[in-house]
Amino acid sequence: MILLAPMDGLTHVAFRRVVARYGPPDLFYTEMVSVRAVVFQPPERDPYLWHTDLDRPLVVQLAGREPDLFEEALRRLEERFNFYGYDLNLGCTRGRARRQGWGAALLLEPDLVRAIARAARRATAKPLSAKLRSPPGHDRRKLFRLAEILLEEGVDTLILHPRAPEEGFRRPPRWEEVRELKEKTGARVIGNGDIFSPEEARRRLEETGCDGIMLGRVALLRPFIFRDLRAFLEGRGIPEPPPPLEPPRLFAEELKLLPEGLQEKRLELWLFWYLQNFPYGLYYFGKVKKISGLSAKLKTLSALLSSEAFPPYPAHPRLHR
Repeated sequence: MILLAPMDGLTHVAFRRVVARYGPPDLFYTEMVSVRAVVFQPPERDPYLWHTDLDRPLVVQLAGREPDLFEEALRRLEERFNFYGYDLNLGCTRGRARRQGWGAALLLEPDLVRAIARAARRATAKPLSAKLRSPPGHDRRKLFRLAEILLEEGVDTLILHPRAPEEGFRRPPRWEEVRELKEKTGARVIGNGDIFSPEEARRRLEETGCDGIMLGRVALLRPFIFRDLRAFLEGRGIPEPPPPLEPPRLFAEELKLLPEGLQEKRLELWLFWYLQNFPYGLYYFGKVKKISGLSAKLKTLSALLSSEAFPPYPAHPRLHR
């Protein structure tokens, strides 16, 4: 299986549709959705949950720490929508999650993780996954115990990003932990972390024996990665990349699905990553960021990217946010 990773502020409906237009993954994931937001606000109005027929099958990633709110949020989503499944966020280390005690903070609270997983399973019979990082210090004992708890409570799939929370993106992920998790549990295990080319994706699948891979930052750099990866795995070779201005044009077109107040900000968030494909990309980003309006930004991009071309894989970002 090939999955699109949930990324806060980035894997919204507009970006997912751009990916789908080039060639979809097996599963799309939403950006991180707070269970509090689902419970205390009308979920139909939440742009984090907006979707279309193109960006499916779609899994909603839920974040929080109150088991009763997970259960209520899932019940509300089940009543109002028809998502493919749900994911429990046990891996986010970003500021909002860290401050609230969500995401990777839960790695050290196994009893609470059990309660959350149990509450989620009570509320839905649909596929339920958990996306987690390696515990602090890469403690294998804690990792395997947490996996055991999740599986006991009805989680179907474990998605492991094998970096510890304190590492951020500073050190390479320890993909041997993905292999060990698969061997130890026998469960469906998906690996995630620093896959930047089709060749690397195939190597990780072969080395770990995992059931699939989840791609994140490489999809921001190259929204057509799923098309390329599928062609490569099927022995058809990697297709030629599109003109560099084509993805931004598609993205601006799809952004009309989001509230007007979010459109320009979401474009900038994505361009920070996308423009790193090119040697002067960060300079380009600085120029575009100073300009107001989607059409004006696209006009500037058209001039900047007119003589650019995508370099060969791997597509590796130079900076992180």
